[in-house]
Amino acid sequence: MVAMAVAMFALSWLSDVYAQKKQTKPKTAETYTRPKPREPIKPQIPSVNRFQDDKVFLENADSLYRPANEYEEYQIVKGKVKFRQGNMWMFCDSAYYYPQKNSMDAFGHVEMQQGDTLFVYSDRLYYDGFEKLATLVNGPSRSKVELRNRKVTLTTDSLNYSVATETGWYTTGGVLDDGVNTLTSVYGEYSPNTKEAKFRDNVLLVNNKDGYRLITEELDYNTATHIADINTKTVIEGANDTIVTTQGTYNTSTDHAQLTARSTITHRDSLDNVTWLEGDSIIYDKATGISRAYMFRNPMRDQQPMVITDTARKVQLIGGYGEYDDRTRRAMATEYPLLIEYSRPDSLFLRADTIISLIQPELVWPDTLDNNFSAATRRRFAAMESILDLAKGVDVELYLYPASIPTVIDMPSLSPGAPARSENKVPGRPMPDVTYDDRDVPDDRSLSVETPRDTAAGAPVRRLDALGRDSALMVPKDFHVARAIGRARFFNKDIQGVADTLLYREYDSLLYMIRKPIVWSGERQAMGNIILVHLNDSTADWAYLPDNGMLAEHVDEDFYNQIMGSVMKAWIENQKIRRMTVDGNVQVVMLPQENDSTFNKLVNAESSHLAVDFDKGVMEHLKMWPEVTGQVSPVGMVKMAQKYLPGFRWLDMLRPRRQWYGDRVRWIDDLGEVPDELEIWFNEPEQAKRQPLSPADYKEKMRINR
Repeated sequence: MVAMAVAMFALSWLSDVYAQKKQTKPKTAETYTRPKPREPIKPQIPSVNRFQDDKVFLENADSLYRPANEYEEYQIVKGKVKFRQGNMWMFCDSAYYYPQKNSMDAFGHVEMQQGDTLFVYSDRLYYDGFEKLATLVNGPSRSKVELRNRKVTLTTDSLNYSVATETGWYTTGGVLDDGVNTLTSVYGEYSPNTKEAKFRDNVLLVNNKDGYRLITEELDYNTATHIADINTKTVIEGANDTIVTTQGTYNTSTDHAQLTARSTITHRDSLDNVTWLEGDSIIYDKATGISRAYMFRNPMRDQQPMVITDTARKVQLIGGYGEYDDRTRRAMATEYPLLIEYSRPDSLFLRADTIISLIQPELVWPDTLDNNFSAATRRRFAAMESILDLAKGVDVELYLYPASIPTVIDMPSLSPGAPARSENKVPGRPMPDVTYDDRDVPDDRSLSVETPRDTAAGAPVRRLDALGRDSALMVPKDFHVARAIGRARFFNKDIQGVADTLLYREYDSLLYMIRKPIVWSGERQAMGNIILVHLNDSTADWAYLPDNGMLAEHVDEDFYNQIMGSVMKAWIENQKIRRMTVDGNVQVVMLPQENDSTFNKLVNAESSHLAVDFDKGVMEHLKMWPEVTGQVSPVGMVKMAQKYLPGFRWLDMLRPRRQWYGDRVRWIDDLGEVPDELEIWFNEPEQAKRQPLSPADYKEKMRINR
């Protein structure tokens, strides 16, 4: 054992001595010389053109890991990851990068940026660098995929974007907002370069300012001009207007539309009255409230007229061209226009070169005071002389009268400048200093009686009618007005007429016929320089001819009863004349019927006044005064000059007629052509009418002139 211990100690000591000697051994100089490099050593990646449009480059990452022994080569990068292809930058939290496939899959806070105008945000990005196609999907870091291009924002769950064509599209629903409109659809496509967008399936456009809605299945839209191109059935719903069309353009910024296919615009006013405008082509301007409608002129296309329908007043206006102002409710039609008033079973038709239909406001009494009193009640009111009499005689509340209401003045008893009668004074109230001034008399539509003048400065001026009602209490009400200008004619079953100009006012229910007017009813014809017809519920109840009127009635063969005078008025009952009066230069040609229903004599008479009463259209009484001159001639001895009064014409060839076929009714001039005879009548000089002509002679004259 001792020997073994000594041996081990000896070995340890020898090892330490050897190590000390080795450390103290001097180093010798290196005998190998390294060759110098032939070219400067540079990193390979920085030398590559990193703006290549066909290659995706990894520009930055906090960490990079390349898995070993994987079937497909790829790199996992994390932390502030940045990629580039051309001028398109892509950012994310992490990504799988495939250099050989020139593609990458990015995750977390993904952003694509092109210049300073295009930004796309998502949670995930799958990008193919060869196809330059990106698929962006929402996820935890981004609940929606969002594309921003200046003021345009496109939002969806999944978006495909082509960097090559600069176009993005979605197929699972999305929203585009350009600051003016918000558009939603199932499929959408948008190009930031051209600003063009296409939408398909359940397309809805909502205007951000007015809130109107455009509903369709297909829509092309430009975010720069805000113009929508319509190519399929589309409904545009506004607060007061609704447009239905299949083709056209709509400027959503200016609310200007050009509709190039059969379209309809519905207007609603504050009272929910509806007006329809329909045409083959329509120009609509919401700023001015004016719509213009046209009928196609191309014979190869289906042509239908322009139609404006006022459902509240049951009036329809048809023509080749029309305009409608939804603010004033004014309608106009030209090119063979036709107005149809269909408020009753037998519609009234009106034709002319130009027809204008409008709404005119007038002041009327409130319903509490504007009752439809009987004739006896109106006469009783007219006899009242004070407000107390009126209060006792009117079975309505008079709470609208002010406490200081002036008293009523009996207008017929006063002349201009005359003082008010003291008996009109209301007990217990001082009588105001009132005088009647003819300058205060309003037009014939009012029954105003007085204008009190209060001495206090700024005191209101009041006016009372014959019933003591204060005009300040009147309220505005809309009334319909129709104007037919140029070769006008109207017709229904009971009455027909022609005139160069027609004017109808709903306010006073008067039809004004101006220049060469003619009216027919049954076998009767009325002519004059001016004719006024009063319509009661679309039925004529009286007619007035204030300037040289003539009434003619066909009796037998070429014999006609004729009455002519300076002023003529006829009262009509059940579409038949009940009474007629004529004043000034009365001339009569009459073929009275004998008891055996024969006609044996002709009467020619002249006087200053005439009155005729009829029973069911048959004359009962005739009275002429103060003096009557004339003669009675047997029928067989009548000369041609005795048969007809000066200016007589039997113009039955100008009369609009009905034509029946099957169970329907239409008018012969349904297409609106003006008959040649009507052209000759309106172009005939006034002096040519002074000589009487028999019906046969006038027909021959018409034939020659044609």
